[in-house]
Amino acid sequence: MLRVLAILGFMALGAAPAAAQAPCPANFQGQNAPVTCLCEAQAALSGSVWGTGTYTTDSRVCRAAVHSGAIPATGGTVTVTPAPGLPAYAGSAANGITTSNYGPWSASFTVAAPGTKGADGQTVAACPNTFQNQSGALTCSCETQAALSGSVWGTAIYTTDSRICRAAVHAGAIPATGGIVTVTPAPGLPAYPGSAANGITTSNYGPWSASFTVATASAAPAAAAGPAACPANFQGQSAPISCACAPEAAMSGSVWGTGVYTTDSRVCRAAVHAGIIPATGGVVNVVPAPGLPSYVGTPANGITTSNYGPWSASFTFRR
Repeated sequence: MLRVLAILGFMALGAAPAAAQAPCPANFQGQNAPVTCLCEAQAALSGSVWGTGTYTTDSRVCRAAVHSGAIPATGGTVTVTPAPGLPAYAGSAANGITTSNYGPWSASFTVAAPGTKGADGQTVAACPNTFQNQSGALTCSCETQAALSGSVWGTAIYTTDSRICRAAVHAGAIPATGGIVTVTPAPGLPAYPGSAANGITTSNYGPWSASFTVATASAAPAAAAGPAACPANFQGQSAPISCACAPEAAMSGSVWGTGVYTTDSRVCRAAVHAGIIPATGGVVNVVPAPGLPSYVGTPANGITTSNYGPWSASFTFRR
């Protein structure tokens, strides 16, 4: 499957009048600061583009913007942001435009539509296309069109090159009409089982170096004094819970899976395996997830989990 190094968003066109923005430069050569500019329809009709999501600086800016999904072919306002050079740029076909492969290049750019307003009136930036090269949690906005296409690998925990907004709909964090989400980095897994949920089917994949989870921004649990003790397992649970694991709760019991666990797995033992808490215990946020066709066991953090076949429901953890 095509692996892309992408940091861009799929957002609706900003409401500012076109006359308020200067035209975008033909390319991004010599630029070292973000630029918000206007792409006219004709600016995307011709010219070369190298890369997917992250483009060489000599690529045509407006043509790259259409390819990325930041604007339609009729044009619009975009924000172009400098990015480091990459050792390789993978071309692809998207939104009626085919870009080319290229080798190393000294500098890059990404392109997205300007951010939108959240419920608190603050501007929330468009979600990047994928979570590649991200090192911290981010809160961002998904518009409807951002979930319409693109590949996703995994269930509840996704490979970093999966489409963020499409993964968010699959995870149940937002409806297909979009919304504001919080995306959190997670460790790479030895396997990512795909599943069908909320109208989106994700794919299986093998080992990948890093992952992410995604949740509704407003759903992050508030800190609470003295949460209840975690249940032994997650059987019969249908909503997220915040609970406390005592040290002894992780000392015994069976766990099946890695990152995403069968609901009859021991919750606190799974939390230590996942690296959410140390063996001394702590507070965890447990989130229901769809059942998977298979669960891969691994050794991690002093605990070895087991393989299993299909199971009707799962759980994972929100960091």
